[in-house]
Amino acid sequence: MTDINNEQLERYQIYLKLIHERMLNKYFEEQSPYLCCKKGCAHCCQKGQYPMSEIEVKFILSKMASLEKSLQENILYNIQSVIKEKQTSKLQREDFFYQCPFLINNSCSVYENRALICRTHGLMFFIDDNTGNEKYKIPFCVHLGLNYGNVYDKKQNTITEELVKKVGAKYQAYNVSLKTLANKKITSELGFEFGKFKPLIEWFM
Repeated sequence: MTDINNEQLERYQIYLKLIHERMLNKYFEEQSPYLCCKKGCAHCCQKGQYPMSEIEVKFILSKMASLEKSLQENILYNIQSVIKEKQTSKLQREDFFYQCPFLINNSCSVYENRALICRTHGLMFFIDDNTGNEKYKIPFCVHLGLNYGNVYDKKQNTITEELVKKVGAKYQAYNVSLKTLANKKITSELGFEFGKFKPLIEWFM
């Protein structure tokens, strides 16, 4: 990892405060009739790749440094276990999934410093598929009957207007993809950069 100084981390924290105040708090409040996220529900942390940038990882590690030593040791053990599993796995990079090493007792040990991918999980969002079309993404936990599960028809494999009417609240997709939130036009004004994104565990290898 390259050197990211305290000033850059402070500017990153300002950025996080702004996106919560201007976007995320509002989005989660609007979609609350469809969301089930709560402490102890950790399906999103149990199997994934968790793409993160270097500054996000540094911010997480700054939180880790303040934790009790036994908790830090537990996290380090988890990291080493995933690294060992990845090194011996025959799966391709894009197919290797694992439990987030910062998940301890079904709870995020660095929650206050969590990455963007974690801060936006639960919301329906859309991405540009490089053809000018918007591709909508529903959280995977909809298949567990969780987020948006109350308006999702499993037979049709989609959200239905009939179920939405029963809930009585509007739903929509938001532009909260990593590509959008990490836009250099936004971050350059605040004096920091996200830089490269890659799966969390690869920052420790």
